[in-house]
Amino acid sequence: MTVLWDIFEISINFFQGFIMMYFPYKFSGGKSKGGFVKNHGVVFTALLAVLISVLNYVTVFEYFFIFVYIALIGIFSFTCLKGRYIDRIYASVFPVLIVVAVSAMTSTLYSALFGKPVYEIIVQKNIQRVISVVLTQLIILYMILLSLRIFTRNKKTTYHISANEWMLISVTLLLSMAAGLFLVRIALGEISQSGRLYIFLVLVSVVMINIVMFYFVISLGKKNAVKTENEKLKMQIEYNEQFIKNADTEYSLIQKLRHDNKAMFQMLNDFLSNGEIDEAKDYLKKMAYIADNRIIFVNTENAFANSIINARLTTAKSFGINAVCMTVNSFTGIDDIDLSRLLSNMLDNAITATSESEMSDKKITVNISEDLGVYTFIVCNSIKESVLQKNPQLLSTRKSREVSGLGTKIIRDISEKYNGRCDFYEKEDMFCCSVMLNTDY
Repeated sequence: MTVLWDIFEISINFFQGFIMMYFPYKFSGGKSKGGFVKNHGVVFTALLAVLISVLNYVTVFEYFFIFVYIALIGIFSFTCLKGRYIDRIYASVFPVLIVVAVSAMTSTLYSALFGKPVYEIIVQKNIQRVISVVLTQLIILYMILLSLRIFTRNKKTTYHISANEWMLISVTLLLSMAAGLFLVRIALGEISQSGRLYIFLVLVSVVMINIVMFYFVISLGKKNAVKTENEKLKMQIEYNEQFIKNADTEYSLIQKLRHDNKAMFQMLNDFLSNGEIDEAKDYLKKMAYIADNRIIFVNTENAFANSIINARLTTAKSFGINAVCMTVNSFTGIDDIDLSRLLSNMLDNAITATSESEMSDKKITVNISEDLGVYTFIVCNSIKESVLQKNPQLLSTRKSREVSGLGTKIIRDISEKYNGRCDFYEKEDMFCCSVMLNTDY
């Protein structure tokens, strides 16, 4: 019987270890393809189960040892899972809170109903203990699956929670956990049956407070998302206005190229009409050299990237700016609209700043690379003096202050969307904008 009871307890510990590791895996997703096993979920499940078993021999109720569980789940989340840091932290704490809360409520309810101390319920070895433990695990499983369903549904629904709001959630959860631990500690002592009932009701109230807080935050997040979307729409309108202005510049360039081509064809016609074949060949060589130095041509697998890079850098060359581009062939995992907005704003900012400069040697370099699903966009333009010292906020120098720093805001917004980063720095008389996009976030 002792062996069978030990097997039962260890089985329960393995179940709890699995459910607490499975939640962050489903919530955040694994870094490696191949499911829970390939992302070392089984290994960490076994480690957590062993840890629970060891601590159960040390103490009847784990109390603050649960922070050790959270730490182990956190190691699993940060080494084997993907997603934002705040999401992985939340996913490490949440399942532990579910297990602790449900275990505390069922034990105190059982204690209140049958008039037995909580300590006796936890240590007894009989059929009532088996039924109580099994029912507790079923409730834990239901709460975990229900929570995953709610979180998955809300991940598909756009919402935004600020860092301060995440802090409020975290503080509420930690205080609730501390209150629950103290209540269970009291329940383990010698108290009356009515006292155990009151403790159960308080625990239920604490859980209800957290549920209300959860739905309040989700509602607030949706409102924030609407506000953010309205700001994006406003930015899009302002961006379209800038695009129209750039289109006028490009149209003027096309008109200039047409005029030059017309003059070239007329000159060739004159040479050929007069039988001056050698002169016509020399003229074609000169015009080809001029064309090579005026037109940028990249040919990637993405039509949006081709159109924007070719148009913008050709415009740059029309302003007397030496433009160089090195890029990858494909942009897998990046939305075409995001790619278009990112390239347009990075190049427009560089061209505008360089064309307004009085330097004789103007230069723009574009370098786009990719490594393990992380794309790096670096656009640099020559500067006469430090931009960051003179304009650290990178506000627009144009007269219209309604679009001040619009391009920079769009660039930062896109980098944040792909869990990347955006940096502005200066190096060797060049101002550089570097953007990293993580397509495997």
